[in-house]
Amino acid sequence: MSDYMFMLESHLSPDQNRVLSEVQAAAAEAGMSVFLTGGAMRDMLGGFAVRDLDFTVEGDALKLARILAKKTGAHIIYTDERRKCAEMVFPGRVTAEIAMARQERYAKPGAPPQVAPATIHEDLRRRDFTVNAVALSLSRASRGLLIDPTNGMGDLERKELRAVHGYTLYDDPARILRLVRFRVRLGCTLEGKTAQQYQN
Repeated sequence: MSDYMFMLESHLSPDQNRVLSEVQAAAAEAGMSVFLTGGAMRDMLGGFAVRDLDFTVEGDALKLARILAKKTGAHIIYTDERRKCAEMVFPGRVTAEIAMARQERYAKPGAPPQVAPATIHEDLRRRDFTVNAVALSLSRASRGLLIDPTNGMGDLERKELRAVHGYTLYDDPARILRLVRFRVRLGCTLEGKTAQQYQN
């Protein structure tokens, strides 16, 4: 077991660990690669309690959500057909998102994105901030492998909030609200170019 898997399992409640195992098993049975991503990784690496589990799959996330609901008694409370993701509540009140690894292209700022399936690396590079662009493989062949293409771990250690790319806040202005929330919650400063995007 990798150090990251040990760190993860020690940060999760027994119910969250059970859900982690159920998602890993269902994804393996369906032949999908699955990763823990987003807020769950940010919170674990930042030393915070993990509130929600965020899973990203290379494959049909909505199919996996339906499989999990049938096998575990979880409830699907919301689905987004465009982004191919589902919000779920598992027994024990564990909340989780199951999402397809995807690319998003914006025709103009604030427009709904055009979504296409992607690899986990492409998915992480389209995210909002580097601290949210870290993944941990839960697949059998690479279990415990940390994927961090934008150095989100370094930014977490420095307590610096950095946009993944130069159009992060222009593409989706609602991300400004997330930026403010993360600054307060994580105690982060803004990286220079990100601060410039914010001011603009």
